[in-house]
Amino acid sequence: MGILLPDDEKYVKQELERLKKTLQKNKKILYLQLGFINEFATFKNEKKLSQEFKDSIKEQRLTLTKFITQTFGLKESFRENMPVSDIVYDIQKSNEVLLEEMHDSCKTKVKRAMNKKISFKRISTLEEKEKFYQDWAEISKKKGFGIIPKEQYQKLLDFIEKEHKGEVFVTELDGDIVGGSICIYTKDTLTYLYGFGNRKYQNIGGHHFLKFKIFEYAREHGLHYVDAMGGAPTGFPEHHLKGVSDFKESLWGEKIEYYGNFDLVFNPFLYQIFKWYKKFQEWRKR
Repeated sequence: MGILLPDDEKYVKQELERLKKTLQKNKKILYLQLGFINEFATFKNEKKLSQEFKDSIKEQRLTLTKFITQTFGLKESFRENMPVSDIVYDIQKSNEVLLEEMHDSCKTKVKRAMNKKISFKRISTLEEKEKFYQDWAEISKKKGFGIIPKEQYQKLLDFIEKEHKGEVFVTELDGDIVGGSICIYTKDTLTYLYGFGNRKYQNIGGHHFLKFKIFEYAREHGLHYVDAMGGAPTGFPEHHLKGVSDFKESLWGEKIEYYGNFDLVFNPFLYQIFKWYKKFQEWRKR
């Protein structure tokens, strides 16, 4: 997903210059995005984080970004291909403790889903896989987010089944998929890759219940952590992942703030045009 930025500034400058000289020969390449996975802050998602704390994290990010762009001549990326933050849960606790640590609204929704007798399962048949993708595609159009192509989806499922590296989980009510998640296993961690929640059931708490049951499943299968794979940077309420991040953070866990994404630009003029074009495309989708 990314690379570690070395501490040696001189070495980094030399490597960036070498990359630039090598790749500039290809006139079709406008820029190279570098995702730095160095951590600058890690903290617990307490039920009420103060605005002062959020502002301090934001200031750290702004200061760090300024340092990287000025020191190494990089541009802050306008498209995030690597998450700039992550939420990780230690699930080696009882269900009662997991529920107690959740934010109050999240806890209420999980209990509401339990009362509605929403079912939780792993999908396995071809019909279930097809329905999962169809629902995912339909909901993505309504919510305005993109999903992976059908062929890539099938290859991913073939891989995790053949290598025993993951599962596809769903919660259901009356034959409808309430929420779904595609997850993979890495060492002692279950990592959430893709997923969706059905708006029709958003007040029932089916997606919250899905994550709660995934925690339980991971613990029962000898795993120690669940990685929610990405959220909004702390202190930036305008970020496009803010709503997604709020949901993930409501389940408690620890939030990790990474350095983020930066572009090594080879053609500043065309890079700027491409940047405007992509922003225009995003504006049209709204």
